[in-house]
Amino acid sequence: MVAISVSEPMVSAVADPGSFQRGRDYFLSGRVRELKVDGVAVSAIVDGGRAYRVRLDLTPTGLEGRCNCPFGAEGFFCKHCVAAALAWLDGEDAPIATTAGKGTGGGKKRTVKSAGKAKAGTKSKGGRDRRLRNFLLRQDGPWLVEELLRAADSDPLLRARLEVAAGVDAGDAFDNRHLRSRLEQAVDVGYYVDYREAEGYFWGIEEVLTEVAKLIGEGFPDAARELAAYALDLLESAAGLVDDSDGGLRVAIDRAEEIHLEACSASALDPVSLAEFLVERALRSEYEVFITAVPDYVPVLGPTGMARYRELVEGAWNALPPKQGSDHGSGRFTVTYLMERLAECEGGTDALVEVLSRDVAGAYDILRIAQRLHEDGRDAEALEWVDRGLSDFPPDPRLRRLAAECHVRTGDRGKAQDLLWDNFAESPSVDAYIALRKVAGKRFTRWRDRAMDVLRDEPAAGQRTDLPPFSDGYGHSTLVEVLLWEGDIEGAWEAAVAGGCRFGLWLQLARARADAHPGDAIVVLRAAAELEIEKKDRRSYQEAASLLTEARTLAEGSGHLDEFDAHLRALRTTHKAKRALREELDLAGLP
Repeated sequence: MVAISVSEPMVSAVADPGSFQRGRDYFLSGRVRELKVDGVAVSAIVDGGRAYRVRLDLTPTGLEGRCNCPFGAEGFFCKHCVAAALAWLDGEDAPIATTAGKGTGGGKKRTVKSAGKAKAGTKSKGGRDRRLRNFLLRQDGPWLVEELLRAADSDPLLRARLEVAAGVDAGDAFDNRHLRSRLEQAVDVGYYVDYREAEGYFWGIEEVLTEVAKLIGEGFPDAARELAAYALDLLESAAGLVDDSDGGLRVAIDRAEEIHLEACSASALDPVSLAEFLVERALRSEYEVFITAVPDYVPVLGPTGMARYRELVEGAWNALPPKQGSDHGSGRFTVTYLMERLAECEGGTDALVEVLSRDVAGAYDILRIAQRLHEDGRDAEALEWVDRGLSDFPPDPRLRRLAAECHVRTGDRGKAQDLLWDNFAESPSVDAYIALRKVAGKRFTRWRDRAMDVLRDEPAAGQRTDLPPFSDGYGHSTLVEVLLWEGDIEGAWEAAVAGGCRFGLWLQLARARADAHPGDAIVVLRAAAELEIEKKDRRSYQEAASLLTEARTLAEGSGHLDEFDAHLRALRTTHKAKRALREELDLAGLP
């Protein structure tokens, strides 16, 4: 293996010239802070218009960067990545790590060595440790004390370990102000975090939570527990200030809860106080914090803590007013869910059903009871509840589907088919069709004929105005889906031509028929590209370029390349103001 050298030319090669120059300016003006080097990875904060989080990774194929700025979120090596990379190169104490790959010469380097023999004259870590140990053993006490105190001033964990060694209780030794501040900086950034920045935002939070978790293994679980609880408070307060489309907030909350549980398991806590904290915190949470504490905390709470936990949860549950419809206000959902978890943990299915049956106000309440009984193999009891739900409340397809499963298991497939047909006839869908097909088996022919009549009677596209072109039921979308599921591609195409369907199905059909009917596919792919272009963002432009590349390949194979390239030139003229689109077309090699 050979050494990889991180150099300015390597950084310049992965960034465009403008980003490299601006990144150099950022570095020279001291905008890089909190630089942390971990082997072949680097993290930092770079102050631009906002504070942006950067991570660099040296891989066998080169230098990779991530940043939560808008440009970096689209996958580019931005100016903030450049600034962090140059700060890494400038560092005097960056550790040497190991990897494999080819080096890149030129400029100032940070060498990352491959596995193998150490460079001649380089001492091993063990040798350096022995030399340092021998040196320290020869120093007098006062000098060592001053050096340790100086080191402890900048390392809260070292100071806490020294305090414990000096007789201070471990629960009071760790000064958590530094980590509290880091949590605040990571969570409360002072502005709205949009979708493009969210990944980097949550990554920064995870970094600090990892530091909190390390305290448990270092002997300071009480500090970790307090910090985890503080992190949960911060995350809830910032929830409305971040785009959580990808669920990053839930992941961060779950991680903080895991740390809290691990810390509690490693601590000698008052179980009653812990029970009170868990219930109180769950009841005031808007994001289901500690809502699943039972059964995870049962070993930590023990009999005494569980008695108090039960007392508090049952008290809150008994204080709820009678349920009206699907009402979940006034914290009803949280209280009810806590009670359900507690009942199931301590009394199993019968206890859970008893809790669930207290507030039956709709078909969904019945469904939950019947589902649990069905899961336990108690189909006769489940069917009794389903019958009650179907008679007392408006028909619910979920109840019919569950009843069909119970009937199949008890051997009455006839009743199961009738119920599943009712579902399909009431709301035709490919899922309802497949469910009926699987239960009917060899007797499906008569059901299929009826189903096809229903689907072909659906209004064609343009005959109804209550559904947009992208909705599941638009035109003959369901008929097309069913025929595709059955493998009848030409039948599906004919149904789409006759009655229309949502656009995603047109794409699916076009690709399925592309070899035999390239002209049809090209028309659909061009239309899909235009729809992407109208979204006016870089990701959509990338998708448009991909669709056009796919269409151009078909045009070339079918002898219509000149005609298609003329279309591309016209498209560039039409959208000449869209620089990002032109760039994506160029990157795709399109004329």
